[in-house]
Amino acid sequence: MLTKFETKSNRVKGLAFHPSRPWILSTLHSGSIQLWDYRMGTLIDRFEEHEGPVRGVDFHVTQPLFVSGGDDYKIKVWNYKLRRCLFTLLGHLDYIRTVYFHKEHPWIVSASDDQTVRIWNWQNRSCLAVLTGHNHYVMCASFHPRDDLVVSASLDQTLRVWDISALSQKSVRAPTGEEMMGQMRGNFNAAVNSDLFGGTDAIVKYVLEGHSRGVNWAHFHPTLPLIISGADDRLIKLWRMSDVKAWEVDTFRGHLNNVSCVMFHPRQELVLSDSEDKTIRVWDLNRRTCIYSFRRENDRFWIMAAHPHVNLIAAGHDSGMVVFKLERERPAHAITAGNLIYVKDRYLRSLDFDNGRDVSLVALAGSSSGGGGGGLGSFGSLGGYSAFGDMANGIGGSGGGSASAAAQRAPARSMSYNAQENALILNYDDDNGRYELYVLPKGAAGEANVEPRRGSGTYAIFVGRNRFASLEAGKTIVVRDLHNEVTKRVPVLLPGADMMFQAGPGFVLLRNEERVALQDLQQRKIVAELSAAMIKYVAWSEDMKRVALLGKHVIVIASRKLEVLATLHETIRVKSAAWDDSGVLLYTTLNHLKYCLPNGDNGIVSTMQQPIYITRVRGPAICYLDREGNPGLMPIDPTEYTFKLLLLRKRYDDVRRMISENRLSGQAIIAYLHKKGFPEVALHFVRDEKTRFALAIDSGSLDVGLASAQALNDPEAWKQLAEEALRQGNVDIVELCYQKTKNLERLAFLYVVTGNFDKLAKMAKIAEASGNYMAQFQILSYLGDFESIASVLADCGQGPLAKLCAGTYGLSELAAQLPGEDVSASFDSGKLLCPPVALSNGANWPMLQISRGLFKRDTAAGEFEEPSADYYEDAATFAESERDPTWDEAPAAAKTAADAVDPFAAELDQRQPSGGEGLGGWGDDEFDIDVPGAGVSNAGEGAPDGGPVETDEFGREDDTDVTEAEALYYVPPKAGTGLEARWRRSSKLAGELVASGAFEDAFKLLSRQIGASQFAPMKEAMLSVYLGCRLSLPGTVNVVSNQALISRMDDVDRPLTTFSLPALKDRVGQMSQFVTQGRFSDAAKLIRLIFASAPLMSVDTMEDVNEVRAVLATCKEYGIGLALEARQKAAKAKNDAASQVLLAALFTHCRMSPVHLQLSLRAAMKVSYDVKNYIMASGFARRLLETSPKPELAASARKMIQFCDQNMTNACEVDYDDRRDFVVDCASYTPLYAGQPRTECPYCSSVYAPAARGSVCSTCAVSTVGVTAEGLRISSSQVR
Repeated sequence: MLTKFETKSNRVKGLAFHPSRPWILSTLHSGSIQLWDYRMGTLIDRFEEHEGPVRGVDFHVTQPLFVSGGDDYKIKVWNYKLRRCLFTLLGHLDYIRTVYFHKEHPWIVSASDDQTVRIWNWQNRSCLAVLTGHNHYVMCASFHPRDDLVVSASLDQTLRVWDISALSQKSVRAPTGEEMMGQMRGNFNAAVNSDLFGGTDAIVKYVLEGHSRGVNWAHFHPTLPLIISGADDRLIKLWRMSDVKAWEVDTFRGHLNNVSCVMFHPRQELVLSDSEDKTIRVWDLNRRTCIYSFRRENDRFWIMAAHPHVNLIAAGHDSGMVVFKLERERPAHAITAGNLIYVKDRYLRSLDFDNGRDVSLVALAGSSSGGGGGGLGSFGSLGGYSAFGDMANGIGGSGGGSASAAAQRAPARSMSYNAQENALILNYDDDNGRYELYVLPKGAAGEANVEPRRGSGTYAIFVGRNRFASLEAGKTIVVRDLHNEVTKRVPVLLPGADMMFQAGPGFVLLRNEERVALQDLQQRKIVAELSAAMIKYVAWSEDMKRVALLGKHVIVIASRKLEVLATLHETIRVKSAAWDDSGVLLYTTLNHLKYCLPNGDNGIVSTMQQPIYITRVRGPAICYLDREGNPGLMPIDPTEYTFKLLLLRKRYDDVRRMISENRLSGQAIIAYLHKKGFPEVALHFVRDEKTRFALAIDSGSLDVGLASAQALNDPEAWKQLAEEALRQGNVDIVELCYQKTKNLERLAFLYVVTGNFDKLAKMAKIAEASGNYMAQFQILSYLGDFESIASVLADCGQGPLAKLCAGTYGLSELAAQLPGEDVSASFDSGKLLCPPVALSNGANWPMLQISRGLFKRDTAAGEFEEPSADYYEDAATFAESERDPTWDEAPAAAKTAADAVDPFAAELDQRQPSGGEGLGGWGDDEFDIDVPGAGVSNAGEGAPDGGPVETDEFGREDDTDVTEAEALYYVPPKAGTGLEARWRRSSKLAGELVASGAFEDAFKLLSRQIGASQFAPMKEAMLSVYLGCRLSLPGTVNVVSNQALISRMDDVDRPLTTFSLPALKDRVGQMSQFVTQGRFSDAAKLIRLIFASAPLMSVDTMEDVNEVRAVLATCKEYGIGLALEARQKAAKAKNDAASQVLLAALFTHCRMSPVHLQLSLRAAMKVSYDVKNYIMASGFARRLLETSPKPELAASARKMIQFCDQNMTNACEVDYDDRRDFVVDCASYTPLYAGQPRTECPYCSSVYAPAARGSVCSTCAVSTVGVTAEGLRISSSQVR
């Protein structure tokens, strides 16, 4: 039994599979209906309108409907798309046990404890027929899959088969007039007549009697005239029907309690049953024997359901449900150079990949064994173990044991093929592992008759030309020759190894639950290993240089030396994998075909309806086997992963060719290119202007950004473009952006810095015309035109300031003409303001010169070169052609600016800034400014030869000759990786992540390692770590300080953390002094600080790690003790004597130093004496003497013992017994004795009662109680 999905809930009473989607409905005894996706393992929806338990449920075959029936006497029809109940059918008078849809008619059949079976029409919401005759509860009723029959089972110990052919005929024709008049003339309406006396549309065809107690279930066979039933007499009976009668065929015995449900397997000749004896049993229908029994320890089974098309079965029990399948469906196969060897229908077959010829090679042993034909098919692959952890025990029925016969027909789990000797090995799981060796005759045509050589052992594989190895008991690798004779025994060097895989001649791959190791059989040593949990399958590349290790939900890609190259995690089960010729791994999940590049990038190739198993990848197609063992060929589109692989391997010429052929599209490619640092390439896939603008800014492509900004004409876009252009030093675009946004202040400052005072003077005129005195004053100050400044001050009503300005700068005549008071006498210390000096000549900054951009076309070379062959067909040449990424193989010819055409601009609008656009944002023409692009004539005007005037990217005429050097392509330099980013990339410890500033990553890591959920107590420690690796170096005057980062001496890519082990020990020593001095609050604060800083440490060796753990254990004991002391003081203030003496007693059990233990015992002795608990006081005094105290303290203890022994009483009863082992519950501060349930803090290991699970630990104040965590990681040796 292979468990696929399991839930935990209330008792499950009803189950139903969706016929096409991976959904299952479960109805609970609590009244809820749950819709689960068993493939994803998620709860999709919950329906809760029933009052009381819901016992029956069923999906409609074609409509988005399901029906449910419960103990509220109601049948409800639901639409799961609308997520609501459509209507309710009323009529039953007691609990409803089962409900089922008819496959063709719009009918529902229901069984109820009111002793009736009813058939309903869900379209007109009416009751068609009431089937009466049972005289006890009707436990189930269902339609026949093909015929007009209904079977019902009742606690009256009978089964009834009902003929509903009359009802079926009536449903396809209109009622006659006589029938309608008869209904109208009746004393009662049709529904009441049917309820009281039963209808004539359904008659009893057979009454099957044979069970001695009530029958719980009955089920039709899907194709044969058979019925199976299960009852409270613990028996399962098989019945056969004919046209005239029905009779009992046989009885299945083996269940030890009531049989709850029994059914035929939809596609195999098996019977499945479950029972209140907590077992699921599988029976051979032909031999009438129990083959396997699967037991659950504490839960009774109540219901079963089988998927109509997929090999899945569900069973409901007391605490939930389980979805499982009886056998593995992965066909055993092996790949040779040109053939697929696989097993189908007990035959070994060979498929030629080149011509598609499929031939049978040999009939496998046991394929023609008699005794019932091929009834079981391939059932025996259960492997002897149940899904619930118990050994699957075969329990013989009335026909004797048949487990061995079933085992002979068990399908092979895996295959290993030796092409040189034409030999193969089939591995089986039964009998604790066995194998069969077939040596096929070379050159034989057609099917051969070969007798296999058998042996015991698991995972037999070929390790040489004429040698194969098998794993025995997980301890020994046995090497045999092709005659099945042992030649060598090699010990397994990986502890706990339970599986073995091929790894080339002389090597094997071994796996245990946590690791995978490569073992050399000749040298008897492990040459490589890696950490990978529960690997199930292995896929080697054709050259054996890479290997994919497939787990249930993980894929690990590694090199031959088991160096991890990439790790993938999937939410859906991984089924198979195969490498293509270029080094891309293609793998399948339950519903997707996916790819993975060597660097770990992955994506979806296609979606699949049913799972397949990849056997080979060749160009744009994959070869596969389906679950029935049928080979197939599926065409795929490898464009996406081929493009990414070319980009990864820097095959930029091929990348350019793919782009030019428009073979790619979609947002996924754009996001991938942007993520991988190729936003300039992503530009050529984008037509949306906003996206193009964002990519252009990110890639530093100012020309594309300018075109997009003009198309958007958004102030925010102009602002971003100005910032990027200013970063690159492109003064012309910065000027244009400031003009577009009318940012006069920034534009004026730009003109000042670049020395463009002519345009600055024009700006002053524009400001004057618009009445903007502030802007005019600022611009005139830049120009040093103080006469105009005085006039501006006078115009805005600042006469005294105007006179002062004119007088200061020697403009006496102007000062005399200006109105206002002369205040120059009050400012004797005034100084002249010197106009600013330009810092540059206004030219654009020079850019980094390279020969050619990665994705720019050389126009002199013409169009892109055509490929000599399809690059999908010979993908193996990728690795051999790591060519120079530059495009120019030879010096390019001289080019002009007009020739510099974007190769991808064929479909793009050529948008250049025009003069009108540059001017229109400023107002009237009389204030014309010579902005970039102004005055440029339209195409075709002004050219001497009638052709277009050559312009640069800003619209200015360019009549200069362009040399070869000037025609080179310029790009902005890319920023390197900063030290902080390198810290984040290489940091593996929480303290190092905090030092690098990656606080979010540190929070996640601490949550995973120590269950941390409260980070406020760690704020001070984190800031200390963050600031402790940074220096601030003062700069020159008016320049900000420089920040320096401090790395480790041994590794510059890791930060230096401030917290060290000696500092931690010093804090522990200081805390101990505080406790000795009685400064308990200061000691408690220091303990919290130690707990907050310890996870942020970075130590070198495991010895240091163990010392830190010892320090934390000590702090935990002191923390609990100080908390007890604080509560004791609070209890004393409340005069709570019992709590006071209990807390004092618990304080003495904290593992502290001898000095502090003596102090706690002394305090507990005094408290017990004060409250007259003399027995406890005597016990504390005796414990005090055991610590070898000072003479005066020992004398005091002896006196206490002498006094208390004469008064052996306790005035206060407390829950304290020092004769039993206990720990302190850190939530209630009471003892938790041995045997009581408990949980712990994952960080400090403080103990709590289960009720405290999910709360914050009171000792460390950081972690959540009861969560699962990896453990403290403070050394790089712990995470390697």
